Amino acid sequence: LRELFGNGVEIYFTKGRGDATRRAREALLAGVGWLAAAGGDGTFHEVVNGYFDRGRNIQPKSALSFFPCGSANDWTRTLGVPGSLLASVEALTNSTIHKVDVSLARYQGLSGAAEERVFINVAEAGIGAEVVRRWLSRFRILRSRTAYLLTAVSASLSYVPKRLQLVFDGQTAVATEPLLVLIVAGGRYFGAGIHCAPMAAVDDGLLEVITLGNFSTREIPRQLSNFIRGEYFDHPKVTHRSAKSIEASAGEKVFLELDGELVGSLPFTISILPQALWTRY
Repeated sequence: LRELFGNGVEIYFTKGRGDATRRAREALLAGVGWLAAAGGDGTFHEVVNGYFDRGRNIQPKSALSFFPCGSANDWTRTLGVPGSLLASVEALTNSTIHKVDVSLARYQGLSGAAEERVFINVAEAGIGAEVVRRWLSRFRILRSRTAYLLTAVSASLSYVPKRLQLVFDGQTAVATEPLLVLIVAGGRYFGAGIHCAPMAAVDDGLLEVITLGNFSTREIPRQLSNFIRGEYFDHPKVTHRSAKSIEASAGEKVFLELDGELVGSLPFTISILPQALWTRY
């Protein structure tokens, strides 16, 4: 980085959970015009939250770049950023500004208090959050797609599908059949390369809302390869809808994850912040 951009480049190593958000916020308030986050989707999630306060970008013209050196790198896969750390750094010499959407989530935090934060890739409620909880606890070193899939299949066999109430764009609530998972996607991938939302565009001002119904224990292994490839939308137990906002509630506890981070549970409201973040890649 210093060879390419000069000795003014400052490199900071995070020291713990939440440190990337704090450090990014400090840099932005100090007037830094260009940040780069090196890590995985969790690191990117923290840095993006440094940009936003109550849904407002505190430095809207400060660009953010991404260096993929985590275990999943699903967000950079959507953007088409080179997959290696060195190649992603070198690509910045020919980079341009892209304005991308950010999603604002309000939900019940793990402590039970109301919380909010932004995310850029994918939110999941139901079994998706349970998979993340198990994946992070059991595969602290090996967080590969294989590990994620093994965890997903295991969780699917024991998870009890939940009925939800969904409200799209402030319209009438819709009651769902029992669901395994509710996906709200801005990016196209999760779980280290699973093509969950191939229709998603990062700058169209829309959320892609996908539900998976009550698949039987026989159907889950049978449909797994289609789900990995993003070729599962013709299944009658799968629904898809685009929206600018979604509210979800349930009569029982349903956990929520954002960008691979377990953050809380329903009820939640997620709304799109169109092209709210300048990225450079």
